[in-house]
Amino acid sequence: MELTSYSLLLYLVLGIFIFCYFVGTWVWIKVDKKNLEESSEDNQEN
Repeated sequence: MELTSYSLLLYLVLGIFIFCYFVGTWVWIKVDKKNLEESSEDNQEN
């Protein structure tokens, strides 16, 4: 398979998309866990 500039660009865009997907998922899980802890603390206070 010949590596052309178009395929290189495709792999680069695909890599950036996958990277952003994993970073976004990681941040989402982290924020969700933080919100869950805060809501459980609020429930214990009341």
